[in-house]
Amino acid sequence: MKAILSKLRPSKRLVVILAAAFAVSAASGGAAVYVGRDRLVARLSEPSASGLECTALRTLKLDHRGQRWIRMHVKTDSAAGPERVRTALRVVGAFAKKERADLYQVVVLDAAGPEERAAVRGAAIGAEVLFAPGPQSVKGMGEPFRASYNDGTANPDGMFHGKLVSLGLDEVHAIMAKMDDHSLCIDPAAAEAEDAEAAAVSESSEHPAESAEAHGGH
Repeated sequence: MKAILSKLRPSKRLVVILAAAFAVSAASGGAAVYVGRDRLVARLSEPSASGLECTALRTLKLDHRGQRWIRMHVKTDSAAGPERVRTALRVVGAFAKKERADLYQVVVLDAAGPEERAAVRGAAIGAEVLFAPGPQSVKGMGEPFRASYNDGTANPDGMFHGKLVSLGLDEVHAIMAKMDDHSLCIDPAAAEAEDAEAAAVSESSEHPAESAEAHGGH
């Protein structure tokens, strides 16, 4: 009998050791879950590499001494300067793929900023990007990009009174290389035009006879 008990004791010790090992493993696994969750939350709270959602205020297409210049004024909610300039870089890149021009300019305003074209200057500008695909042909553009932002926060009137920060060309390239979103701003005017066109098409399809009469019966 003693021989049997002596054989069982190591087994009991083994059970205790294994139980302890499983307890440690479970605890470390739980910690790993929480660490992973913390990292996920921190990652989600980080600013987007592609900037912010924005709303198009206006797009101006100009003929400047035989060159085609496109200027866009866009608005974002209150945000830090680096987020604003990332937004401008994303938009200028997306627009350059959509339309050809000699010079693109994107100006980022605060949501509470001015609406009038003449007021888009000075402290109203939260960030600005100029892009010239052929900089040698555009006066004042020694490099393809000129990007800057105001490091202040917008006041209730949408004005910025911080320091102007300019980005180097290497910084611009590094920012754009990290972007995973290349979308333009939301354009309310374009959306309204599309809705109106869709409504007109729908109405004509519902009343084909009236549509034919309106076009002289053809």
